[in-house]
Amino acid sequence: MIADGRKTETEIAKTLGLTKETVKKNYLKMKKMGIITGATIHINYKSFGYKAVAHILINVDPQQEDNLVEHLRLMPEVYSFYKREVKGNLDTVVILKTLEQLNEIKDAIKKCFSILEMKTAIWTNVKEMNDNLAIIPSAAKNISTSSHEKVKEKDGPQTVVIDEMDQKIADKLAENGRISMDKLGKELGVSANTVSRRYEKLKKNGILKVTIQINPILIGYQALCVFFTSTSDEKTYSVTDKVGLIPNIISVMKTSGDYDLQIWAMVQDIDQLLYIQEQIGKIPGISKIEPEILRLSDQWTKWPSPRQYISTF
Repeated sequence: MIADGRKTETEIAKTLGLTKETVKKNYLKMKKMGIITGATIHINYKSFGYKAVAHILINVDPQQEDNLVEHLRLMPEVYSFYKREVKGNLDTVVILKTLEQLNEIKDAIKKCFSILEMKTAIWTNVKEMNDNLAIIPSAAKNISTSSHEKVKEKDGPQTVVIDEMDQKIADKLAENGRISMDKLGKELGVSANTVSRRYEKLKKNGILKVTIQINPILIGYQALCVFFTSTSDEKTYSVTDKVGLIPNIISVMKTSGDYDLQIWAMVQDIDQLLYIQEQIGKIPGISKIEPEILRLSDQWTKWPSPRQYISTF
């Protein structure tokens, strides 16, 4: 359900060879335990009229961190942020209508707070793989021998015109990805068939998808690792395809800035962390890796966060 959060109990049962009743029982059990915490969307921001998505690493006076966090919550351009291990260090993801807006956002933050350092990276493409978690620890030790084989690049989504109704559907699904089409239609003042057709159009064209949200801590994950990576290979797509075959890597971002890629992974222990770093380092074209480790805390109990960027390649 991380791959497709709107799958029905019947569809899941058929895929797994189980009964519908068994699927429903286990789904409700996981909700009660707090493992399943909701449902939200991934979207293609460019299709919704945004020019780019940027990652801002902020180092603020530690005494001002709490105030900055509240300030970021109110900024419409901010769709995600999290605290790093050292107080005063925040990672923020912003959506941009224009590239000039990035400087405006940075200047607005600097005007209100004592910023010690600020680094930015614009995400030019994203490979999202939240269903790549190796929940069983031993599964992370078995990488297919085909991991270094060339993977055929996928065609991008077709051009689709997004209107106000599509935006409203996205906003509602971001809050509750499993809302029924009947209820969604009533809230938007249109028929269930209308919202269903529009959702299927957005999904088919890779513009929007629903994903279930989980608490990764309750299934054994302890840390989020970000590998800031440089490549010497001009065929970056080939590198990212190979990286994506490593279990527990959940996303890869092509960036413009000091690094070529940001590789994100969730790990259950130090052995998994070292193993993932070793496998990344073996890939031809990787020239430099700088890891950063973040302990999973209360800010990660509802993951993926709402409106993460969908795969664009």
